[in-house]
Amino acid sequence: MRLLMITQDFPPQTGGIQTYSAELGQRFAASCDRFEMVAPADEGFEAVDAGLPYPVHRLPVPSDRMVFATLLSGAAIAKQGFDAVFHAQWYTLPAGLWLRRRGHVRRVFVAAHGRELLLNVVERVPAVGSGYAAARDAMLRKADLLMPVSSYTGGLLEDAGVSSKAIHVAPNGVDADAFRVGDGVAFRAEHGLGDGPLITTVCRLVPRKGIDTTLEAVARLRERIPGLRYAIGGSGPDRERLEVRVRDLGLQDTVRFLGRVPDAEMANCMTAADVFCMPARSEPPDVEGFGLVFLEAGACETAVIGARAGGVPDAIVHGETGLLVEPSDTTALADALHELLTQPKVRARMGAAARTRIEAQCTWDHVASGLMETMRASLAR
Repeated sequence: MRLLMITQDFPPQTGGIQTYSAELGQRFAASCDRFEMVAPADEGFEAVDAGLPYPVHRLPVPSDRMVFATLLSGAAIAKQGFDAVFHAQWYTLPAGLWLRRRGHVRRVFVAAHGRELLLNVVERVPAVGSGYAAARDAMLRKADLLMPVSSYTGGLLEDAGVSSKAIHVAPNGVDADAFRVGDGVAFRAEHGLGDGPLITTVCRLVPRKGIDTTLEAVARLRERIPGLRYAIGGSGPDRERLEVRVRDLGLQDTVRFLGRVPDAEMANCMTAADVFCMPARSEPPDVEGFGLVFLEAGACETAVIGARAGGVPDAIVHGETGLLVEPSDTTALADALHELLTQPKVRARMGAAARTRIEAQCTWDHVASGLMETMRASLAR
């Protein structure tokens, strides 16, 4: 298969969809007769592209203008000969539909993550907002195949009128080599986290991630679980509010803000935790389309707790690799944390089960292989 991939989210940018695009690009290139990428020319892209085994066509525009740039330059790139185009998000889909209409490609495939299907940048503009949503949904229905990263995201596509026959759920994966049991003892020592029970969250610090709910649960548990610590990794606009909440709850000696955790330290950070906890809630358009971080923690054999919101139930097998609670339910969260923190055999079993599941079905190799098989089947029809 000759495949052209278009993404507005790609290294050197960082983030979930950037990781998705980079991981799949590596594997698509190894499986295709021909593979090329189209991405924005962000500062520092030269160093990234020099290490890639496939060509990247960098367009000199910001990510949010990729839709126009791909319409202008897509034909010249596609004329080099491709069977299909794979869009990492729907925003660049107009270019793929135009390429198919002009006969430059035979199939148009689109990944779906969640937020982009709910976000309406002109929602508050009378008439324009409804037109934007209608145009998006109409384009989605014209794609040959949609690949949502979770059952929840697949449901959003069906809400947009996409036929279930055109939807193939392909959950996110994890790099099981980068994420494995690390040096948790050294990480604890470096950050002064002690050797007692430790809860960890790593995410962008925004309200919907549910860190405030976790703080409330920790406040309930600190007397019941001596030496309890809670480490919060990441940066974001909610940090100041969370620091105030820590003081209000009297948790200054219990909670440690780690700041951004470097990629090279993520496995050590996850391994250091007894429980990884992120009870994110849905605040449309901001939703947890899948919850890749739960796979990353599980790959390090750490038991996890998340909320039944968005695509998280696809990332956590309740009772097997971790526990699910209702969003914003402090009592349920405190009970779940108490269960895992006081039962080391249970959490060890869950951590081992998570690693086994990942190695069997949740690596990026599995994701790419499944997507390739699905796209080839579509082209064969």
